[in-house]
Amino acid sequence: MAENKLKVLAIDDKPDNLTVLKAVVGDAFPGAAVFTTTDGRQGLELALARDPDVILLDIVMPQMDGYEVCQRLKADARLKLIPVVFLTATKNKESRIKALEAGGDGFLTKPLEEAELTAQIRAMAKIKAANTAQFMKMERLEVLVSERTRALEQELEERKAAQAEREKLMTAIDQAGEIILITDAEGNIEYANPAFEKVTGYSRAEVLGKTPRVLKSGKQDAAFYGSLWGDISSGKTWERRMVNKRKDGTFYTEVSTISPVLDAAGRIVNYVAVKRDITEQLRLENQFLQSQKMEAVGVLAGGVAHDFNNILTAIKAYAGFIRNDLPPEAPMRADAGEILTAADRAGTLTRQLLAFSRRQILAPRVVDMNKIVGDMTKMLSRVIGEDIKIGTELEPAPCLALVDPGQLEQVVLNLAVNARDAMPKGGKLTLQTAILAGDAGLSAAHPDLPRGPLVCLKVRDTGTGMTGEVKARIFEPFYTTKEQGKGTGLGLSTVFGIVKQSGGEVTVSSEPAKGATFSIYLPLAENTVQDIRANKDGQAAAKTGSETVLLVEDDESLRRLGARILKSSGYTVLAAASGAEALTVLEDHGKPVDLLVTDVVMPGMTGRDLALEIARRKQAGRTLYMSGYTDDAIVKHGVLEPGIAFIYKPFTVEALALKLREVLDGPADQAKA
Repeated sequence: MAENKLKVLAIDDKPDNLTVLKAVVGDAFPGAAVFTTTDGRQGLELALARDPDVILLDIVMPQMDGYEVCQRLKADARLKLIPVVFLTATKNKESRIKALEAGGDGFLTKPLEEAELTAQIRAMAKIKAANTAQFMKMERLEVLVSERTRALEQELEERKAAQAEREKLMTAIDQAGEIILITDAEGNIEYANPAFEKVTGYSRAEVLGKTPRVLKSGKQDAAFYGSLWGDISSGKTWERRMVNKRKDGTFYTEVSTISPVLDAAGRIVNYVAVKRDITEQLRLENQFLQSQKMEAVGVLAGGVAHDFNNILTAIKAYAGFIRNDLPPEAPMRADAGEILTAADRAGTLTRQLLAFSRRQILAPRVVDMNKIVGDMTKMLSRVIGEDIKIGTELEPAPCLALVDPGQLEQVVLNLAVNARDAMPKGGKLTLQTAILAGDAGLSAAHPDLPRGPLVCLKVRDTGTGMTGEVKARIFEPFYTTKEQGKGTGLGLSTVFGIVKQSGGEVTVSSEPAKGATFSIYLPLAENTVQDIRANKDGQAAAKTGSETVLLVEDDESLRRLGARILKSSGYTVLAAASGAEALTVLEDHGKPVDLLVTDVVMPGMTGRDLALEIARRKQAGRTLYMSGYTDDAIVKHGVLEPGIAFIYKPFTVEALALKLREVLDGPADQAKA
C-alpha cells in the first residue's frame, strides 16, 4: 500500500493527545488521512465508515474504555481485519495482558516515541493489507464453493457429470455417519461405506455383487418391497422406515431414502440409498413415552390412595372400637376382626399404589446392600420354596446406598416372589451385588441417574422369561401375566416406584425360556454414621395423657373420629375443619396448646402453612402431621424433613395413641412445625 493513501483512526479522550498524534502521522506519512475522535462509540462508527488501515486506541476513556472498543471491533466480521494498537500511560503488565486478551495487535506506552509509533503504524498497515487480501480471497473462495455446491444439489443430469462428482464425494461418503449404498440398475451392490459395516456387521467385501436382500428381516411383506421397487424403477425417490437384520441375527430399524441415478438419455443406471439407523432413537422415544404414561398413572394412583386412606382410617378405627367393646366370646368380635383384616389388605394395596406413584414417605439411611441381601436369604428360602435354590454373589466391598431399608427389603422380596412365579418347576435364584464406576456408557443408558459411582443389585432367575411385549409393560400397575386371582399386578410397579423415588433406576433383560434379570442401580453413598433414634428401654409408651391438643382435619368423619380417640385417651381436644378456623379456635382458647395435630393436605391453608403460622405465634409446643400420601409440604422427593413428626394414614386407634405420647414425651426439636 502506498503510504500517501494511508488511513489512520485515533481514539483518545484527550484532544491534545489527538493533535499530537495527527501531527506525528502527518509528518511521517505525507498525504495520509487521519481521523480522530474522543468518544469510543463514535470511533466504532468512524471505523465502519472509513475502513482505516490502523487504529490507535487509548485505554482509559469515559463511558466506553479501550478494551470494550477493541472487543467490539474484533467481533465484527470486517472490522476485525483492522489492527489495533493500544496507547496508554499505564506501564503495568496486567494492562498489556488485558489489551491482548481484548484482541489488541500492539501496545505502546505514553509518552510515545515517534520512531516507534511510525514503525508500528507501518507494520500494522502491512498486516491490514495482508488481512484484507486474504479476506477477499476467502470471500471469493466461499462464493465459488457456494456456487459449486448449488450446482451439485439432490440429482445429477448427465452420466459423465455423475461419474466425475462421484470421485470427489468418495471421501465424504466414507466418513458419513449414515449408511450409503450404491447399486447398479438391477440392484446389485457396487459400493457400501464404513457406516454400513458398522451397523450391519457385514464387511464391504461380503456384500459387493449381492443385493440388499442379505439384510432382509422378514418384518416387511412382499407388497412392501413391491411398492419400493415400483417407485424407484419409475424414477421416483422412495423414503420409508423399515426393519432389517444384522449379520448376527439381531434386528435394527432404519429410515431409508432410495433415489434412482439417470444417465444423459434418462435411463436408470444406479440406485443410491442413504440409510440412518434409528434403533436407539426409537428406544429412547419409547422409554420417554413409557415414562410419561407411568407418571400419569402414578398421579391418578396417588390421588386414589389419598382418598382411600382417609376412608380406611375411619373403617379401621370404628371396627377397632366395636371389637374392643365386645367380650372375647362374642361372634361379632370375630366379624370385627375380619373387617380389620380386610382393611389391612386394602391398606397394603394403597401403599403399593403410593410406592408406584412415588408418593410414599421414605426414611432413608446409609445401608450396606450386601447386609440387606444376606439377612434376607433365610427368609426368602421360606417364601419361594424348597424347589428353588438361592445363591448370592456379593461384592467384597460394602455396597452402601442411601435408601429406606424397609423399602429396599420390599423390593428384594417382590423380585424374589416374581422370580418364584416364573419358575413353577423349580430353578435357581441368584442375588448379585456390585460397585460400578459409572462410565459414559452407563450414563447414556440411564440419563436420570446421577453421575458417579453406583451400586448395583441384580436379581436373576432361570424361569420362563418374557417376550418383548411383556417387558415393555412389566412395570405398569395392574398389568399381570398371571391367571385371575393369582396376583394384583402391583408387585413390580411397586419395585419401580420405590427405586425411582430412591433416586435409582431399574431395568430388566429377558427372553422367552432364558430367564430374567432385574438390575437396580443406586448412587454409591459415603460411609457415614446414621443417627437412629429409638426408645431407650424398648418398652411401649403410655397411651393416655392430659395435655391439650388442637386437631385440624377437613374430613368431617375423621375429625369426629380423631376427637373421640383423643378424648378417650384423656386429652382436652380443640377441633377445627380448616386452617383459618384453627387460628380462630386458638384465639378464643386464649392460651397455647401442647400439641397441634393437623392433616397435611387441606383446601386453602395447608397443614404446613398452618403449623408455621401457629409456631410464629408461639401457640403450640409441638406439631404432629398426618396424611394419606405425601406432597412437597413436609417432604423433599418423598423423604421426610428432619425434625418432622408424622403419622401415616390409615392408622389404628392404638397407633395414634402411641404416636401422641412419643411426640409429647420426646424432644421438641423432633416435632417442629
